[in-house]
Amino acid sequence: MLKAACTALICCLLFSACEQVDQTMQQTIGKRINSVGKVLPADAADAGQQIIRFMSPEPRSLDPSIYPYDTEATIFPFEPLLVKDESWTPVPAAANRWETEDGITWTFYLRPGMRWSDGSPLTAYDFVYSYRRILNPQSQNIYAFFYFDIKNAEAIVKGEIDDMDALGIRAVNDTTLVIETEKPAPYLPHIVSFADAVPVPQRQVEKYGRKWTDPENIVTNSGFTVSEWVQGSHMTLVPDPFYNGPHKPYLEKVIHPFQDASAATILPYESDEVDIVGVDVTDLERIQRDPALKDELVRFHAMNTWYMFFRTQQPPFNDVRVREAVSRSLDRENMASAILRGGAIPAYSMIPPGFKEYEGSAHESYQGFSPDRAGALMREAGYPNGRGFPKQELWMRAPNPSQRMVGVAIQSMLKQHLGINVEIRSADRSMYMDNLYKWNMNLGFIAFGADFLDPRSILDMIWHAQPRGVGRQDWTNPVFDRL
Repeated sequence: MLKAACTALICCLLFSACEQVDQTMQQTIGKRINSVGKVLPADAADAGQQIIRFMSPEPRSLDPSIYPYDTEATIFPFEPLLVKDESWTPVPAAANRWETEDGITWTFYLRPGMRWSDGSPLTAYDFVYSYRRILNPQSQNIYAFFYFDIKNAEAIVKGEIDDMDALGIRAVNDTTLVIETEKPAPYLPHIVSFADAVPVPQRQVEKYGRKWTDPENIVTNSGFTVSEWVQGSHMTLVPDPFYNGPHKPYLEKVIHPFQDASAATILPYESDEVDIVGVDVTDLERIQRDPALKDELVRFHAMNTWYMFFRTQQPPFNDVRVREAVSRSLDRENMASAILRGGAIPAYSMIPPGFKEYEGSAHESYQGFSPDRAGALMREAGYPNGRGFPKQELWMRAPNPSQRMVGVAIQSMLKQHLGINVEIRSADRSMYMDNLYKWNMNLGFIAFGADFLDPRSILDMIWHAQPRGVGRQDWTNPVFDRL
């Protein structure tokens, strides 16, 4: 329905320290090197100022195999085989290089000498264990389907194969990992850079169970490791001295004060509580009027699509005429320009700009704003001017101020053009997602962000039937699944 054209944030590029760190900065002739050997720019701040503070929601857990998206707003303490750079291109991380001749058998060559944050060796066998854990049916990982291109992964998740040795992932030796796919999968480098495609320490998992990510037990493998987690307050990460990879941090400390996503405000930034903060469009006009804040505003594109969904297998939204009428009653152009102030563009398909498959407004004729068409469809469906149509709830997930305004606009347009009475229901993330996957919502509004630049990232995950799709909605279509 709406695609995020950009995400805005404001940041102070010379960070002020909120507390001092150990003066571990080393001075060498012509160079300054931080506590983990990273050569700093000549104009870099002193060690005591190599700190960044930014708000993030508090994660339920740091276990990437159970809650892969809970840490997406934080500095991630685990490193996958590959990571994506600023252009979304996979680049080396735990793997120095990779190769394939047929797109089916992929060989990843891991960085020699890798260690966990406790100093113990990290090998290809740790990745084998971790992928098996993700795909173990007992893990109930809702994103297990993301790996169904891997040989036998789908059959294992569905319980058709019990032998984990059949999974198409094996370690040849400590530094060589082979992944086999069911068919050519040119996007596999993107798959192995996903948020939960990371190693987890088997000994910690087996010893502490779900508590292995508690601060006193956690062992990590990225450039940062967790030094403190004060529940309800903040999390602190510091450089891992055992990390020997290509992404050593410049910073000496990262502090995440916790804030609910719905409480979007720049006040903590203005009061010097944080150094970077996301900007809601409700603050944008004020920022643009302030010369200092305006100079610190950064915009970047976000691969997100906001969309409405329906419970399509029961009345009244089992009638495609009603669903089209809802779409035809919504003035996307007005919402994008007047409410979101250019921070989004109207969406007529799920694929956002940035994909080569993006088709702009090509599908507008099928679902674009047309109150007359919407009214006619409602009459055909037996609900003239909304008469007899049951009152609905529009579910929204922890909406921030601008999202709430969009929700109110949707509510108003449905009443004005269709005669439908809609009540907005806000729910926190946990409650919302629980009800989403149980199909307890007749009508909802939510965003989805692409994980890689292939339409499969969006179309399969949201709309393909289970188990390949995640089952967000009850809509299915065998023809679509075969495409």
